[in-house]
Amino acid sequence: MFETPVAIRMDVDSARDIALVPELLDLFRLFDIKGTFFVTTGPDRLAFNLFKHVANPRRYLKFIKSKPLRYGFQSLNGILRNVRVEAACPAALRGITEEGHELGLHGYDHYAWMNEVPNLDETSIKALISRGLNALTAVSASNIVGFASPGFTATSALLRAIDSFGFSYSSDFKCSEPTSPFYPKTGAETRHVLQVPVSMDSIGELSANGVPEDEIKVRVHESADRWHSKRLPFVLYGHPSSEVGCYVKLFSSVLQDLNDDARFTFLTLAQIARQWKVRV
Repeated sequence: MFETPVAIRMDVDSARDIALVPELLDLFRLFDIKGTFFVTTGPDRLAFNLFKHVANPRRYLKFIKSKPLRYGFQSLNGILRNVRVEAACPAALRGITEEGHELGLHGYDHYAWMNEVPNLDETSIKALISRGLNALTAVSASNIVGFASPGFTATSALLRAIDSFGFSYSSDFKCSEPTSPFYPKTGAETRHVLQVPVSMDSIGELSANGVPEDEIKVRVHESADRWHSKRLPFVLYGHPSSEVGCYVKLFSSVLQDLNDDARFTFLTLAQIARQWKVRV
């Protein structure tokens, strides 16, 4: 029977995310899963997201469901205190690699990235990626082979920029239907970095959008079935502060179901990229 690769991608966007990495490592150890952690570098300006909801009252319910003040003063990073994400808990980053998980780069200054990168040119984006790589390798002493743009921001300038860094792969797209890893095009040019897309919205996103927990499990299973039927890697993503901090029982149940299903085998995104390059 063909085994479908499953990757669990966790985006570490803030100090409150990194504070929950040890708990997530415990969970992965329980299921003998190796995951991929994309870590944002630079200032944690999590609290600046509060202003988005003040400006758009229709987002209030979604905002409240995200439990924004669950982590106390960390929820106000950027206003009450200055914290660099990669420096918030270096021991947690070392634990990721020491336990055999993959560590990748998730940009520099997550808040600014989401707001500014769509309008930046290739040179400016290269400077941000270089800054992020230097910050992450200084703290973790890891060889970073994977990249993921915050917010799935995949402009032509960004796709050209990441070609310069020798990444084995990048994960800058989220697809609702089965999509194979691919080399994207910018105009007539095919880029050099393989894209390994995420397969669906995260558990936290679905819950914040009002999807009941039972329905979330159904959606995960249906999505995994579709990717398996096409013999394509299934990539589930999330954030420690959400999947562990708010929905740990549901997240654990999803991991248990995938782990018990003989059709699936857990790999890191780097392993999937290596396998796909050999396949094609």
